[in-house]
Amino acid sequence: MTSAIFIMALQYEDLLLPLVVMLTIPLGVTGGLFLLWITGSTLDIMAAIGFIVILGLIVDDPILKVETLVRLEKQYIQEGMIRDERLLSRIIHEAGDQCLKPLLMVSLTTSIAMVPVLFLGGIGNDLQRPMALVVIGGLSIGTFFTTWFVPLAYWYLFKWKNKI
Repeated sequence: MTSAIFIMALQYEDLLLPLVVMLTIPLGVTGGLFLLWITGSTLDIMAAIGFIVILGLIVDDPILKVETLVRLEKQYIQEGMIRDERLLSRIIHEAGDQCLKPLLMVSLTTSIAMVPVLFLGGIGNDLQRPMALVVIGGLSIGTFFTTWFVPLAYWYLFKWKNKI
């Protein structure tokens, strides 16, 4: 995980933006735990595999969002815009417009692909049900919260770094 943070820090040329990405991981894990708790399922080896899947999937959303925010900021600064609240608002709105559809498509298709595991019978599906619950819960709740958390964290970081 440390190497992933360093790679993102090099890519973004910032030490704080990778932390924004990594802070979204607990949101996905919480979503998986919440759905396990609601359904009364157990935390077994298949649920643990579901958490590993969530760790890989949930960071895709903030990476795309942060990458888009950084790219738009650099683009507008090169065009001569001043770093102020109008620029920040424009960056966040435009990044939201560009990223929402791909993020929802990935999360929905993965969650929908797991739905048959929940409702079909058989020994294999009974074993895989906790994994499907973790993936569906983690993606649903994680995607919902990261859609709001990443722009909000970027807003505060931008204002803090630029003293607006």
